[in-house]
Amino acid sequence: MPIAAALDSTGKMVRYFGLFWCKSARFCSQIRLITDTDNIPTDTPVIFVANHQSQFDIPLSSVALEKALPAFMAKKSLQSLPLLGRCFRLFGNISVDRSNRRAAMESLETAAATIRNGRSVIIFPEGTRQEQLEELGEFKTGAIMLALKAGVPIVPVLIEGTGDILPKGRISLGTRKNVYITALEPISTKEYTVKQRNEFSDMLREHMNQKYMEMRACHKNQA
Repeated sequence: MPIAAALDSTGKMVRYFGLFWCKSARFCSQIRLITDTDNIPTDTPVIFVANHQSQFDIPLSSVALEKALPAFMAKKSLQSLPLLGRCFRLFGNISVDRSNRRAAMESLETAAATIRNGRSVIIFPEGTRQEQLEELGEFKTGAIMLALKAGVPIVPVLIEGTGDILPKGRISLGTRKNVYITALEPISTKEYTVKQRNEFSDMLREHMNQKYMEMRACHKNQA
């Protein structure tokens, strides 16, 4: 990827090799990825809102959402990494300065403009990997504000199984192999304003949590 970033400033090669790495990570880990993404619109950019349990969430969601290949929002410090910082930018990812509230708000405006210009974005509203796998964590409203500012549909994405394979705080893989990624039906944001972000966040979290617990009950004992 660093070589691709040096040769191609358009980002096409970086995105190609980035996706190749994601697929390689799944293959080498012998993970069976079962997806249901028929609900993703093909005629408009969207914001994917996904739960977060593992380091595997990023590569596996990239593979599952390959047709949209959304950009990610991540902490600003990643941009300063040698070699990989340029790759991060060329992929189209959006940095957020978590230590500066004003800068963080400007990052949301940049992300909203990116989405309106045609690039889908994926966010993890829980903010960090969750150690408790039986239900979703609380949603942070900053991510929800992005969705309301952009004015595009939200596609809830449920990831189930990654927390069993590589939970937070562990470096060895578990024995489970099946991971399920499901895209729920799009949710319109037009009926809500930024001032209603808490109401919208609660509604979205309750909807996703109910569906996630149903998935978890069906699959948690699988190998």
